[in-house]
Amino acid sequence: MKPMHRMSSFPKKFQRIENGTKHTATAMKACIKEYNATLPAPVKTSGSRDALLEQLAIINPDLVAQEAQKSSPLKVSGTKADLIQAVKSVNPAAVFADELLDAWRENTEGKVLVTRQQLSTALNIQKALLEHPTAGKLLTHPSRAVEVSYFGIDEETGLEVRVRPDLELDMGGLRIGADLKTISMWNIKQEGLRAKLHREIIDRDYHLSAAMYCETAALDQFFWIFVNKDEKLPLGRHH
Repeated sequence: MKPMHRMSSFPKKFQRIENGTKHTATAMKACIKEYNATLPAPVKTSGSRDALLEQLAIINPDLVAQEAQKSSPLKVSGTKADLIQAVKSVNPAAVFADELLDAWRENTEGKVLVTRQQLSTALNIQKALLEHPTAGKLLTHPSRAVEVSYFGIDEETGLEVRVRPDLELDMGGLRIGADLKTISMWNIKQEGLRAKLHREIIDRDYHLSAAMYCETAALDQFFWIFVNKDEKLPLGRHH
């Protein structure tokens, strides 16, 4: 059995516990701490990198000088903004998607924000129109003009009138105009389409608009191109 270490083995100047008194843990710790305080400070082996380098400089300053030349690792914690700044500290020219989106959102003048679903619907409508045997020919005609404004004066009221057909063509002296309208047709049966469109024209005064287009823009014929916009039915029913 190993002999027990007693306080009597300590240097006499640190023996604060008199013989015959109880050696409590608190009293013994006090003596040990006093003794430890007189020892040379050991090199630290824990703490931050800078703290360790500071200790290492005591015994190997050349190694510390080499370490100081190395780049510090980038942080891998923090907010997204913190991480962006960390990357830019080594690559100032880096551009992040969030920055592009923020800049785009802040500069919306002349732009209309649309969702992916809205864009998909618009592209489907475009595809259906261009593939239609009649509407497609009008919309892609090489001599077409689009959204040309015409001005006139109404004889009865004296008010200025302006029209701007979506499309116009000159077919050998025959001037043709057309306007595109989207319409919801999800609950209309095939045999009821004509009546539905007739009601739509009357309710929205499209017949009056057509007359105004023809008179002001000197059109010989005018057509409405209706296209279904409801996702519940295949897009692109034209009439």
